[in-house]
Amino acid sequence: MLRTIVAPAGVYNRYDKGLIVVSKHCETFEHTADIGLAARADTLGELFEALAEGLARLICPHGPAVAQRRSLSVQAEDVEALAVDFLAAVLNAIQTDKFIVAAVCVRKITATDVRAELLGDPYDAERHRLETEVKAVTYHQLKITREAGRWLGRVILDV
Repeated sequence: MLRTIVAPAGVYNRYDKGLIVVSKHCETFEHTADIGLAARADTLGELFEALAEGLARLICPHGPAVAQRRSLSVQAEDVEALAVDFLAAVLNAIQTDKFIVAAVCVRKITATDVRAELLGDPYDAERHRLETEVKAVTYHQLKITREAGRWLGRVILDV
């Protein structure tokens, strides 16, 4: 069953940028006892945002208000390892730091380095309903590629 978890392309009020046009999209797909995220975007930064926001919505479907910002910096040897490490860092912020992510803003990205801000709210059991427990981001069937002028990404999450 496919489920769209990040809004399709359109005009959005980004928390720090005002009204902007974005063209990122992320949806889930079934995978034997796991869940996959499939995303597409015009830029690599938007692809990482879509995947991270998809992960966050999978865990907490009703995103929080934006009360705080957290900086995140990740380096890796290539773009696919960077995607896994970046998503693992977002997962760590949610699970270990109890920071519920509403949005992700990639500030700088190369094939081996990403700097981003997580916008969200500290976890509050009365306001945040957690739906899916994600154990890990995996390399299984991982794909980060540019095709026909768009970035595509697929990642399997161990649940």
